[in-house]
Amino acid sequence: MVEIKKIIDGFKHAFATGGEKLEEDDTVLIRKLADFVVRRDIAVPAVMFLESVRPLNFVGSQSMVFFKPILSRFFSRYEYDRIANILEKREVVDLLINEIEKKANTKS
Repeated sequence: MVEIKKIIDGFKHAFATGGEKLEEDDTVLIRKLADFVVRRDIAVPAVMFLESVRPLNFVGSQSMVFFKPILSRFFSRYEYDRIANILEKREVVDLLINEIEKKANTKS
């Protein structure tokens, strides 16, 4: 009976979301990523893409690890790794979308 309780507790922890606060560095990186998107005039496609893959944010962050050799040209190695880690959190997608929309509206 104790073993089953350990397994159940392990699954509760494995699928837990939220609870972690973003650090100031993480917020700065999200703003930098939003700037990158808006400067290239791809705000609308980026928001549509983020909205459509919202349930798959963890898979997307893991695919960033795969594409690291190509995409790391735009960010430092530390920043790229941090972005991949913070995109695992569900609330970050909403924050990124809001930042992109805010910056795109102020640019117009």
